[in-house]
Amino acid sequence: MSRSSIHRCLLSHPLKPYRWKYFLHITDPHFFEKMEKIIYLYLNPPEYLFCLDECTGLQVLERIAPKLCAEGNKPELREFEYKRHGTISVFSILQVSNGKIFTDCIEDHTTITIIQSLKKHISMYDSTETLHYILDNYSSHSTEKFCQEIARLCNVEIPELNTTIERRQWLESTDKRIVFHFLPFHGSWLNQIEIWFGILQQKALKDESFSSVTACREAILDFTNTYNTEFSHPFEWSYTGDGLQEKVVRRLTKWIESESTGLSFKFFEKQLHLMNNLVNNYWSKVKNNFWSNLHKSMVDKCEFCENVIREIKADSFKDLKGPKGATKAQRDEKVILKIKETKTRLTILFTEFRNKLFEKLAVT
Repeated sequence: MSRSSIHRCLLSHPLKPYRWKYFLHITDPHFFEKMEKIIYLYLNPPEYLFCLDECTGLQVLERIAPKLCAEGNKPELREFEYKRHGTISVFSILQVSNGKIFTDCIEDHTTITIIQSLKKHISMYDSTETLHYILDNYSSHSTEKFCQEIARLCNVEIPELNTTIERRQWLESTDKRIVFHFLPFHGSWLNQIEIWFGILQQKALKDESFSSVTACREAILDFTNTYNTEFSHPFEWSYTGDGLQEKVVRRLTKWIESESTGLSFKFFEKQLHLMNNLVNNYWSKVKNNFWSNLHKSMVDKCEFCENVIREIKADSFKDLKGPKGATKAQRDEKVILKIKETKTRLTILFTEFRNKLFEKLAVT
């Protein structure tokens, strides 16, 4: 049977179990507030608004034979086998207003390396200008060293910042000239620099052959210069996030209805916090029938939801450390206590949310 016949046969059937695609589900309870902030920046950008990120671990490959050009109706031929020459990472910053790109090829993406590249970009602008950077939650973007360098560049005193949350809040504060805007977790697709990385990959790196890391670096920088000179333009941002709240509610409903065996208590807890936020702040963004379906699934599959909580295992807390010099028995006792606390907390959270959902539906 020919390939085309198989294709027609598969398409003729309504069931297509061979089809699948990846998705990245929202787990950040405050995802939508953070998303709205980023969208507002795109639609009402300050004068100097930038998108920052690193594209790491790009493989430098050399084909063992050169390409053969296309002739007539014969396609271009490319050698399949290749040699590896290591990897390269790219640090890029996109200016939202004009689409210009700043690119630096880096050896790693530690705090020190990122600060060195960021300082090059900051030095291009007058010290009186306020610079805004959109970036993700990668740990190197909010270390103590990172905050210290930003304070020095802004010529301000840095307060005592003991946690990652405190450091990010300080980096986001507007009482200094360099302001950072952190994306929600699992929200890297809201960063316009990802569009540029796609262009770079497609136009400068895909199916190319590089004899060394140096050759690959030169190709990246040359393409960046050409892009800035000939092709750069602001990306037209039109996404508003409409419909995303509904999609999140529908997915959780499906997981509960199907009694998905892979639904962990940690994921379930994050979903309950997220749903609480949606009910409190985005109720009108989701149609009542979807809220009703979620409530019905939680009632009908109550035993399944309770089992997710009841079956919390000690393995989930294997990295939990006891007091200094603690014995194994003391560590085990701490794990048992942690499991008990988690079960109690989750049971209360699940019950309160289900009741809140019922009350909200009753008045609407």
